[in-house]
Amino acid sequence: MIKRIHVLYVGQIELDNIGLQGTPANDRRYSDERLTEVFWTARDVAQLMDELGYYALWTAEHHFQREGYECLPNLIQLGAVARHPDAAG
Repeated sequence: MIKRIHVLYVGQIELDNIGLQGTPANDRRYSDERLTEVFWTARDVAQLMDELGYYALWTAEHHFQREGYECLPNLIQLGAVARHPDAAG
């Protein structure tokens, strides 16, 4: 019987112009403003997981990923955003 369920979230933003005919990943460059969206998405994912009874949210720390995926550069910062008084929305 499974008693603990967890998930891995690598930290991506909503990507534009993807797919076979889209912009290749190596050519994508998103602004800092767009890249910070990942913190709020991670917060939303974590809150939903908590409501659904998940045990843990695993994330990866990646640096200098301007193409829009795997762009959580600092897990301590992610924790601070999650605990910020305005984080509820």
